Amino acid sequence: MNLKFIKNTCIIVAMLIIASCSDFLDVNDDPNNPTDVKPEVVLAVAQASVGGVVGGDLNIVGGLWSQHWTQSHTGSQYRRLDAYDLVPDDYNVSWNEMYAGGLNDLELIKKGASASGNWNLYLQATVTQAYGFQMMADFFDKIPYTNALKGVENFSPVYSDGQEVYSGLITSINDALAKDFDGANVKYIAQDLIFPLGNKDAQVEAWKKFANTLKLKIYLRQTASSKSAEAISAINAMLQSNTPFLDVNAAITQFVDEPNKSNFLYENNVRQLNVGTNLRMSRTISSFLESNGDLARQNVYFSPGSTGHYGLVQGNFDALTSVIGVNQVSTVRISALDPFYFISKDESYFLQAEAALRTGRDAKNLYNLAVTYAYSKFGLNVPGTFLEPAGVYGYPSSGTMVDKLTTIMTQKWVAMFKQGAESFFDQARTGIPAYSDVGAESAQYVPGQLTYSVNGVTGGAFPKRLLFTATSTDVNSNAPTVVPVTTKVWWMPN
Repeated sequence: MNLKFIKNTCIIVAMLIIASCSDFLDVNDDPNNPTDVKPEVVLAVAQASVGGVVGGDLNIVGGLWSQHWTQSHTGSQYRRLDAYDLVPDDYNVSWNEMYAGGLNDLELIKKGASASGNWNLYLQATVTQAYGFQMMADFFDKIPYTNALKGVENFSPVYSDGQEVYSGLITSINDALAKDFDGANVKYIAQDLIFPLGNKDAQVEAWKKFANTLKLKIYLRQTASSKSAEAISAINAMLQSNTPFLDVNAAITQFVDEPNKSNFLYENNVRQLNVGTNLRMSRTISSFLESNGDLARQNVYFSPGSTGHYGLVQGNFDALTSVIGVNQVSTVRISALDPFYFISKDESYFLQAEAALRTGRDAKNLYNLAVTYAYSKFGLNVPGTFLEPAGVYGYPSSGTMVDKLTTIMTQKWVAMFKQGAESFFDQARTGIPAYSDVGAESAQYVPGQLTYSVNGVTGGAFPKRLLFTATSTDVNSNAPTVVPVTTKVWWMPN
């Protein structure tokens, strides 16, 4: 993604809901290095900056590696990503924007909010920053964290292990949640892109739920790691205390269909490339939807090709157009007005369902709500029999824990369409959906199992991470040595 494009998009999207901000728009000021700008004004730009990275570049690779979509056989934009053939330059722009843009701005906002005692703003900045740090740690494993964002004080920050980052994020979120939100200087933040609710108390409560849900996600991410027991204990404590989690979307929705004002994925993949057909339906997800008669979601996720819906086998971007027609493969439906979800409502309930299961509680109702909200997110209703005990998506109440976890995680994988980074991380953690031993065109193929990219370059090994970026390793003497894309992140099982 072009860095100038990200910055323009972040600023313009943020400005959509900000009135009378002439000082902020002064061309002599750098909005990513504010001096006299009020912290609350910078918040929207910082939120859009983090969202732009996650919703753009990281969303594209997440969807490819989750096998929701694959590179078109008539284009070339994402061939290397779909073949797991990464180089250190690939995510320079995303890295720079996250660190020099969103994360840095949020650090400045935290300082300003702390100085003024506006703990609502402090909570907003802390949680948004924690979300950005977690996404970076999950994709790169080791990242600048403890010594990061020091400006001229430290141009070569040490990389923290992912486990250290996670511990720090929990501490920072807990610190923000412990503030006094009834203080005289705690104000409603009209510039907040995520929860512009018009009421300070409602806004604070929404952000507390976002914070709690992010903590739950961080704990669940560790359930296959050496920290599993501690994570389960922390989850159990949250559930025992009836911790409130998100029951609405934590999202940016204020997009318009104009250049640099649209949904991040649309701007990145459609408007800037001037083509909307690079991302095509993967045979992996299409086989699952079709085998379960889930045609409503197939239709809302994808536009059919010239002969109806057709999924391209993952990574088969060298397929001849004489064999698979130019317009035969279904294309991903991406709208300029699509919301960007930090955490969607259905994702929150899937997290809660998994948490309930892992702590010995009944997860059925939470699972049913998660699936219901997954459909409604795309304007659909769950087909009548799908969630019944004998239905194709019915919760296996009498099954084993493995059966139940498989049901929850499989439905979450399908639901995280256009939030593919989350399903990629979940699959790497749980192994659900499973990797297939055969290709998608084999008679023995199980619908929905992940297949190795037809043009993969890693000898059958699936990707687990992004490479450390050249923009950091080339100038930071403390940067770690680049490791292969197949090297596991710390929380992934051995």
